[in-house]
Amino acid sequence: MKKRIRKKLHVGEFKQYGNVIILKTQGEEETAATILEKLEPIIEKFSLNVAGGGTGRLLIPPKKGNKTIPDLAGTVVSIVVDESYPSDQMMFCIYVKRTSEVPQAALDAIKETYADEKYNIQIGRSVNLWPMHS
Repeated sequence: MKKRIRKKLHVGEFKQYGNVIILKTQGEEETAATILEKLEPIIEKFSLNVAGGGTGRLLIPPKKGNKTIPDLAGTVVSIVVDESYPSDQMMFCIYVKRTSEVPQAALDAIKETYADEKYNIQIGRSVNLWPMHS
């Protein structure tokens, strides 16, 4: 397969990985915007991208037909849209454009930011962001 096609389909050396993060609050009235506000400095420092996610009150959906947002983000959004999704949890996907994986330093910074006892954070292992193209 030609390099241009591999890049377009995100296969081979162009495979891209990211992490799904589940953040549960202690039932406080924090909105997804408040939670993401704490994440902003880390996003800027490590050039992260946040795709898909929300709390049932607020969604960050990918644009329909957008080839630059990973397929996994669409999966995350479809889970969030489900009414059974708890409103005290937030789920989102982080990744770095044009880089195969999220740096461990960024994941450590996220853990540290939400280390407060009012949060329970789970950072999923690195997963292929474009599973439909594998």
